[in-house]
Amino acid sequence: MTPPKHGRRAAASSPARPTLRTRLTTGIPRRPARQGTGRSGAALLRPAFSVIAMSFAAAMMVATSLPALAITATDTVAHASVYAPPADVIDYVPQTIEVGSEGVMSQLAAEQYAVEAAPPPITSQVASLGSVQLIDTDAIVWPVLTPDKRSSGFGPRSAPCGGCSTNHDGVDFNPGNGTPVMSIADGVVVLATENGGGLGVNVEVQHNIGGELITSSYAHMQFGSIAVSVGQQVTAGQQLGLVGTTGQSTGPHLHLEMFGADGVRFDGFAWLAMRIA
Repeated sequence: MTPPKHGRRAAASSPARPTLRTRLTTGIPRRPARQGTGRSGAALLRPAFSVIAMSFAAAMMVATSLPALAITATDTVAHASVYAPPADVIDYVPQTIEVGSEGVMSQLAAEQYAVEAAPPPITSQVASLGSVQLIDTDAIVWPVLTPDKRSSGFGPRSAPCGGCSTNHDGVDFNPGNGTPVMSIADGVVVLATENGGGLGVNVEVQHNIGGELITSSYAHMQFGSIAVSVGQQVTAGQQLGLVGTTGQSTGPHLHLEMFGADGVRFDGFAWLAMRIA
C-alpha cells in the first residue's frame, strides 16, 4: 500500500551515479594529448636556432683566421689561398761546362767605338713667338693621302682665275673636299689663321730637316677645321686641318708652299718626292 503524498514533500530521489559513458559525454574538459616530450614546437625550435647561430659564428672565425696556406679536412696537402699574393720564388740551377785539356784561353781584343753628339737644334726667330727651338728630324710624309691627284704644279702657269698668279708659288693637291691635311714633318706651328688673305685658312709649320730650316704652308683649308695652335709642337703626319676652298680658290684643294730661311719658294712636290720612299 502506498502512503499518501501530503504533509511534506517526498524526498527527492538521489541521482544515479554517472557511468563511464556518461563522463565521456558530459562537459568535463579533457587533458590535451601529449606530443613528443610535452613541449610546444616553438620551444623546440629555439635551441635549434641557437645551435645554428653558434655554428655559423664559429665557421666565420675559422674562415677569417685561415692563413695563406691552409689544409682542408679532406686534403692533407697545404694549398695557397686564392687571396694570398703569389710567391715569387726562383730556383737557380747551377751551370757547368767541361773544357778539354787541349783548350786554349785567349784574351779578346777591346772593340773601338765612337760617340757622336746629336746635332744642335736650330733657333728660329718668329715675330709672334720669339725664339723657337727646332730639333733635327728625318721623318717626312706627304701632306695628303693621295698625292698623285694634283691640278697645278709649281712655276709658270695660265692664271685659272681673275687675280690668280701666273707664277704658281706652290703645288695644288686635289684629294677631295674635307680630307685631312697633315704636317710633312716634325716641327713647330708658327701661324694658324682663318684670315690668310688669298690663302684663306692657312697654317705654317717650321721644321729642322737635316740641319736646314724649312717652312711648309698649308692654304685654302675649311673654316673651323684648324686642329693646332701657334707654338704647338707637331709630328710628321699629324692633322692640321681639312681640305677646303677658302681665300682665292677655284675649288676644294690644298695649296702647299715650301720655302727656306731666305723665304724663297721652291717646288714642294719635287722636294718631297726625293725624300719619301
